[in-house]
Amino acid sequence: MDDRHASRQGPRPTGAGLCDTCLHARVITSDKGSVFVMCARAATDPKFRKYPPLPVRACEGYEVR
Repeated sequence: MDDRHASRQGPRPTGAGLCDTCLHARVITSDKGSVFVMCARAATDPKFRKYPPLPVRACEGYEVR
C-alpha cells in the first residue's frame, strides 16, 4: 500500500489511543474504504510497528502534534 491516501490530517479514528494525537500517526484509507493508523516512525526505526495494534496506550516515540 502506498501513502497516496495519507493526505488526510484531520482527527484520528476514535479509540486509537495515543495515536489519536501523535505527530507521527498517519490515517491510511484503503481502496476498499478500510481505515488504518500508520506510524511514520516505522520507516526509519525498526522498533516501531508500521501498523500498531490499537489502542496504543504507551509509546516511547509519542509526540503531541
